[in-house]
Amino acid sequence: MKNFLIINALLLACYSSAQVFEIPTGAYPYSDIIEWKGMGAMLISKDPNGVSKQVNLTLIGDQLTTIWDQKFSPKGENYYYISSENARYVYFLDNLELIEGKVYFNQLNAAGNVKATSVDIGAAVRKLGAYDYNDLRLVNAVVTDKALVFHYRTDNKKDKTIAEIAVFMTHHNFLAYAVELGQIPELALKDDNIGHWEYTGFMDDQIFFASRDIKNKAKGWSIKEYSSKGKEMNAFFIDAPKGDLLMIENIGFGTTGKYYLKTERKAEKGLLTYIGGKFYLVGGQRQSETSAELTLFEWAGGEWKAVNNMKLNYFIEKKNLQLGIYPMNEGIGYHLDHNGYNKVSLISFTPGKETAHNDFTERTIFNPSSVFEKKEKTEFNVILPGKLLVFETAQLNQNGAVKFELKQR
Repeated sequence: MKNFLIINALLLACYSSAQVFEIPTGAYPYSDIIEWKGMGAMLISKDPNGVSKQVNLTLIGDQLTTIWDQKFSPKGENYYYISSENARYVYFLDNLELIEGKVYFNQLNAAGNVKATSVDIGAAVRKLGAYDYNDLRLVNAVVTDKALVFHYRTDNKKDKTIAEIAVFMTHHNFLAYAVELGQIPELALKDDNIGHWEYTGFMDDQIFFASRDIKNKAKGWSIKEYSSKGKEMNAFFIDAPKGDLLMIENIGFGTTGKYYLKTERKAEKGLLTYIGGKFYLVGGQRQSETSAELTLFEWAGGEWKAVNNMKLNYFIEKKNLQLGIYPMNEGIGYHLDHNGYNKVSLISFTPGKETAHNDFTERTIFNPSSVFEKKEKTEFNVILPGKLLVFETAQLNQNGAVKFELKQR
């Protein structure tokens, strides 16, 4: 009897630590899967013959069943999924290039409600003065807690300057507010210590942009803080870390416009980001002629403090590090492509903590949780509070139900 109880307890423990469940298919087989970090995995299905443009979404989390089903209809064949850590909405953009000054999109909230509409970027930019939306070059599109943000550049050939413009569209009423971040002389950009404005991060209604700069002979970053309605709230300067950081080619990582565009990849001395009320910097530091490390710095008390690092065992000095980062609550996720190393991982905010290194695939972009646990190349892992949701992508484009495994962490 005692042995029976022990075996029964072990079986119960195994069952409670890992549960397999099925999700039935709809009219069409599931063809893709994307992650909404913190919410779960969204299965995608659509007409394989292309007769209908409708895209069907099925959200799966820790409830062992479908949380909700929703659908939207993009205007063309392609759409661009935009999401961020801690943002309450995700977007499916129909176009990155402006169509008569507008961007069309479908907005999705956590309850599964979809709104299809557009934002008139051209009208917002015209309020700044003599800018023509036809000359705008999209650099990035990101979603924050309060707004969808577009970042553009435009060349002033007469003055030989580059104007940087941000357009903030509030989630609740879709109103657009344009601001000029600044104008940078083309000649100044030849200096490695001077850079373009870049989106850095957000918290609540604080949205930050930064540009590499020199102030009072000190190298660092000029920072501007805006509200979701484009009001400048603050401006300040933070110094660069002491020592010489390696040049990094920012290749983008995560579901942002920068990743989809694959342009504007100017080399940077460290990648600056903001999350959880703090500024962080991921920089490369040389350790010897053949070795280096990625170091995560935190801006605290008016100085940079090293938090964690990752060794680069196959470092080649003559090549820029190709790196993209994705800020998360647990740390800074990254994609590093250098000297045969093409993987994703996480530099944790917990000092000394190491995480798995997984192979990079295009699907990784839509699966930020892939940086946490060691996984097979075809697995799609989603981190949920205290749990891990696992999906085998070989099930996609197959008839019938699909299976998920929910594990305890």
